Amino acid sequence: MINLTDKQKNDLHTLGRLGFSYRDVALNFGFDIAEVARQFQQEKGEVYENWFRGYLSAQAEIRQTVLDAALNSSQPAILQMLRYYALTEQNNLEAFDYEPQAENQHRTETGG
Repeated sequence: MINLTDKQKNDLHTLGRLGFSYRDVALNFGFDIAEVARQFQQEKGEVYENWFRGYLSAQAEIRQTVLDAALNSSQPAILQMLRYYALTEQNNLEAFDYEPQAENQHRTETGG
């Protein structure tokens, strides 16, 4: 069990926003790599949840920037948004086969 300080929570949020891996997170804080890996596998626990909030918030900002460019007729941005939408549609189709295995399961792909 890892008990985090407020500073560690903020730092984890930042590492998530920057896209650092679970291994980098564990090594940076001196946490047990196996424990951090378990949290990422189960998608629950303080380390994972703080990291994921940062990761997801950065993904949202990036997608907003790409969407803004797409709406201003940027062809590369339009193509990227279409890829985002296709990935989302594919991931959402998985909901039809979803069977809860963990109470906090909410993500299966790193692509959002």
